[in-house]
Amino acid sequence: MIADKTVRVFLYIRVSTQEQAREGYSIGAQEERLRAYAKAKGYTVVKVYIDPGLTGSNLERPALQEMIRQIDQGSVDLVLVYKLDRLSRSQKDTLFLIEEVFLKNHVDFVSMNESFDTSTPFGRAMIGILSVFAQLEREQIRERSMMGKEARAKEGKWHGGGGVERLATGYSYSEGALTVNEYEAELVRTVFADYNKGHGANKIFRKVANQYPGVIASETSIRNILRNLLYIGKIKYKEEIFEGLHEPIVDEKVFHRTQDLLKKRTVTAVPFRKSYVFSGLLYCGLCGARMFGRSGGRLKNGNSMRYYVCYSRQGNRDHMITDRDCKKKSERKEKLEEAIFVELRKVNMRFVEGRRADDAGEASRALVLEKEIASVEKQIAKLVDLYSLDSIPLDIMSEKMESLKSKRDSIRRHLSELQVEEAVESDEDLKEIISSLSAFDWDNEEIEKKRLIAAKLINKISVYEDRIDIEWAF
Repeated sequence: MIADKTVRVFLYIRVSTQEQAREGYSIGAQEERLRAYAKAKGYTVVKVYIDPGLTGSNLERPALQEMIRQIDQGSVDLVLVYKLDRLSRSQKDTLFLIEEVFLKNHVDFVSMNESFDTSTPFGRAMIGILSVFAQLEREQIRERSMMGKEARAKEGKWHGGGGVERLATGYSYSEGALTVNEYEAELVRTVFADYNKGHGANKIFRKVANQYPGVIASETSIRNILRNLLYIGKIKYKEEIFEGLHEPIVDEKVFHRTQDLLKKRTVTAVPFRKSYVFSGLLYCGLCGARMFGRSGGRLKNGNSMRYYVCYSRQGNRDHMITDRDCKKKSERKEKLEEAIFVELRKVNMRFVEGRRADDAGEASRALVLEKEIASVEKQIAKLVDLYSLDSIPLDIMSEKMESLKSKRDSIRRHLSELQVEEAVESDEDLKEIISSLSAFDWDNEEIEKKRLIAAKLINKISVYEDRIDIEWAF
């Protein structure tokens, strides 16, 4: 560095959320010390770059990226930081910045706290050594954090936390514990109930978005709810499952029935298989491999002939084959499906009784909705009080008032619908199931409806040469 040249300096300051309150790490404290150091050295501070509340584990920081762009333009001679780990906690990133950004553009780097700078060979060597320790500290912090999460999971405590945006729908999080939010819990129960009635995620989302405004944001939330073990009182950490301390929202039988249905509907959702009612449910009775739908040849009327074929016999997907010597013959689609339809027509009311027993234990949704309306009314009254005391501007009060009134009206509509539904709920469910099982037109109904009902009622169909064995889901 030339002695009589004015040294132009960039100050770089970073604090993470955990470090902001620590003495010596605040933005103000860092800047004050860096400016004092620059003044003592006779440096000219050109600009101060600050990244507040951001991690040093990567380079995706706005101020850092802007500083790098300015360095590339040759507008600085030296970068000054309070401590090495303010620049980065990653050895790889630290060395990249020093060698590929700073030194490549003839810019020196000084870490005030460690008293090293890259204008000397010794300083460059020591920077590399210190960056190793910075990364080691970061990895130790991460390891301690993971151990803490695992310990909480083993104790049955939820390890989500981290702010409102990471809360589980249906629960409130206070003082390290989950408690049931009855209003949102009713949404969760509705999601499970409707999915088990054959409704898709998109239809369920449209319904609950209208009945419970603002609680969930997308169709993806519906799928996440359906798969979340939290709702049966479990805590999952990595691949292990522990008993939670929180109260479950969904009955375990309902939850596990839902998981079975999710698997079946995933398997049968492939576009090519849509014309095959029992894809995903059929297994070869001889070797145990799955059977799939395929076409081959044509009938006299020009239509393709369709079959169900054993994967082992077909032999073209290694991971699906269980016995390469399987002798299972192909089954004509129409003939096999009709044989299964005959069995489905015989299904009695055991399924109805099971559904009634599952639904009997659910709490009254109307009471939960009434409590939520009362809560919204209190918020409206409080808002009016604040305005009357000149504690809130008119525009903000009006905006919040409109939002609360909209939520209240939506809940009232839901309550009104529910009061009508509850009067006929049992009869309607009974009619729906009876229609599905005994009056359903298996010959002429839409294929998608056939597939949905079959997936609800059947776990597995084993196809032998002379018979079919059906494993029912009830």
